[in-house]
Amino acid sequence: MNLLKPRPLSCGDLIEIIAPSGPVEFEPVMAAKSYFEKKGYRVKLGEHLFDAERYLAGDDASRVEDLHNAFLDDDVKAIVCARGGYGAIRLIKLIDFELIKNNPKIFCGYSDVTALSAMFLKHSGLITYSSPMAVSDFASESQNPLTEESFFKVLSGQKDFYVSEDTYISGKAEGITFGGNLSTIVSLCGIDFIPDEGFIFFAEDVNEPVYKIDKMFNQLINIKKFRENIRGIAFGKFTGVDDDNWLREVLSETAKILDVPAYGGFKISHEAEKQTLPYGAYSVLDGELTVY
Repeated sequence: MNLLKPRPLSCGDLIEIIAPSGPVEFEPVMAAKSYFEKKGYRVKLGEHLFDAERYLAGDDASRVEDLHNAFLDDDVKAIVCARGGYGAIRLIKLIDFELIKNNPKIFCGYSDVTALSAMFLKHSGLITYSSPMAVSDFASESQNPLTEESFFKVLSGQKDFYVSEDTYISGKAEGITFGGNLSTIVSLCGIDFIPDEGFIFFAEDVNEPVYKIDKMFNQLINIKKFRENIRGIAFGKFTGVDDDNWLREVLSETAKILDVPAYGGFKISHEAEKQTLPYGAYSVLDGELTVY
């Protein structure tokens, strides 16, 4: 695959905020807009950003229109999703992946947005960013220092350092970064979403009971292509589980079944403290995760 690495973010660049998933309210969006402006960036809001339909930020056509238009706007240098929730998977059948491929730029988000990052990588070759989001992370009066530092460091083209807290299977692995929010990745099962080359699988989730985490990992393990192409595992944080001991057992079993180097405790999560990770970039896992 010919991977497309977007141009780094520079002070003064234009950031567009869109909502491909759940609905957002006016005041938090404006707080996030003000935050980026104080950091020295210009901010554009998607035309349909404040639309709302049930649990979605407007209908599918409007949300994908904002997505396409953000990529088509040459002045926009980075697209930052407002929040997760649910809805990104509904857009997949409507996305013009050639348009994305021909207009590569920074695209940021996590949680439900994982579905878009995975599909952009698979069908456009675009390296995106598993990162904080506008409303979810940058609308509060104070920011987590590590979260803030990592976000701007990585988007500006600098390397960050991803250090593990636990070792499940020691060893060295190489491949592109792939994964993200576990429940969202599993929601893609049934379509073509797994990379054709070797990958380091990173995973995190929030408020999922351990038996569901067990089930979701086994859904992936049962896919032949997943088993063949996985080279290593970087477990992030699984916040709000019902039993920490069970979780550790499940993660250990997953690593043993896949028989690849596996490390845990990376600061990739739904928590306030999270690091920004290039999604689809070549990486080496050896206790630490080094992304090139």
